[in-house]
Amino acid sequence: MSRAEAVEVYNAAHKRGLKTYRDDVEHGRYPYPKVLDEILDGQSIAGRIELGVCTLPISRIEGIVSAGRRTAFSTDFMPLLDANTEFGVKWISLCAAHLDEGIRDPIRCYEYYGDFYIQEGNKRLSVLRAFDAPTVTASVLRIVPSYSDDPKTRLYYEFLEFYHLSRTYTFRFTKPGRYKKLIAALGFEQDAVWTDEQRTRVVSAYTVFEAAAQRAGGGCAR
Repeated sequence: MSRAEAVEVYNAAHKRGLKTYRDDVEHGRYPYPKVLDEILDGQSIAGRIELGVCTLPISRIEGIVSAGRRTAFSTDFMPLLDANTEFGVKWISLCAAHLDEGIRDPIRCYEYYGDFYIQEGNKRLSVLRAFDAPTVTASVLRIVPSYSDDPKTRLYYEFLEFYHLSRTYTFRFTKPGRYKKLIAALGFEQDAVWTDEQRTRVVSAYTVFEAAAQRAGGGCAR
């Protein structure tokens, strides 16, 4: 890809970012990515677990780990700065490299309550989002909240049990018991670790189903 073509991609992404920013401001929403350091302030943490390299749904990336550079992005990680800034020049170069060679290096994320926050690679993610990529490869550090009777925490701990078996972030439920119901519906044993083949088959089938549901104007039950 030529630099001129990459500049066109940046300008389109910049336009999307400004629209998202204006919409957020108009509706009284915070117009920049969330900051994990601020979310964790005062929270009780049970531990931190390195998960290694995972494939993540880009839609689950909520923000960044620390406050630096947050005003460079809209909430959907589209660029807000002009193309002639240092940020814009680097974004454009990365965009050109992406289409010539692909983005191969994993980004670095923290996971908290099933959402992801970028520590390294925010411009890489932004480029991928500009091309509407559904997933990203990331090295993940999980931050585990201390257990409590809070419904959100109890549901998250159900997810942790599910993740131990499935090793996928594809599924996210908002009601208790749904993870076990999914396992039963798939015909798997409740305590059986999924094979790579099973995981690939289930995730692929769900991805096709979800895309069809969205095209029909509906969604998947959570």
